[in-house]
Amino acid sequence: MENGDDGAERGGLRLRIGRGRFGAVGSPRRNPGRRFDFGRSAGRTGRSRDPQGRGSLIGGWLFLLVLSIGAYFASRLPPPEKPMTGELQGAAIASDGDSLRLDGRRVRIEGIDAPEIGQSCRRGEDAWDCGAEARRRLASLVEGATTRCRLHGRDRYGRELGICESGGRDVGRAMVLSGLAVSYGLYRAEEETARERQAGLWSGDFVRPQEWRRTNGEPAETPHRAGDLLELIAQWIENEVRMMAERIIGGG
Repeated sequence: MENGDDGAERGGLRLRIGRGRFGAVGSPRRNPGRRFDFGRSAGRTGRSRDPQGRGSLIGGWLFLLVLSIGAYFASRLPPPEKPMTGELQGAAIASDGDSLRLDGRRVRIEGIDAPEIGQSCRRGEDAWDCGAEARRRLASLVEGATTRCRLHGRDRYGRELGICESGGRDVGRAMVLSGLAVSYGLYRAEEETARERQAGLWSGDFVRPQEWRRTNGEPAETPHRAGDLLELIAQWIENEVRMMAERIIGGG
């Protein structure tokens, strides 16, 4: 015993006890240089897990980016032609920017989507009634001419779906080129042209009609063709990629 310490030996192992200390003398040292704190190993901090988490986030971002590119190009493929279910011909009246009344029946112009009645858009600081303007434009296209619609079934509201011509012009194509309707499965090249010219809706800010319907409690509209669904999926993925990129940049 030395300096107030008590010593004891058991099986060749000497124990030293004193002043709140407990130690073993002569015992083999296992895992030299390694010590432990409560709940974690010394030398490893919370920051060590950060690169792994960021790597997973970047991997998810790249995966969504690849899906977005695939969906984008798939949505740009020419949609298959749907079988005709009938034909209407006569004088037409515009109900809104993408619907007609023809021969006593309601016809939804296929492949386009126009602002709804009551929907407003903006040019700089000024708001304008783009829904009413779209209806006026469609009315001018069918006024004083015979309108002929090739029908391809009905939508969920019982309206005929049709590609319509009036005065020798494809009405849906003319609406998209004017910038007062957007592509909804057809006329994608025409939408790009209107965007480049900053025509109609593209002269300022607007919400796509399908999104406006969703946020304003209006009934949703089922996509007309398979290509429309791919286009909506591509838009959703693009939004997810943008939000994920903002998270990566913000967390950097």
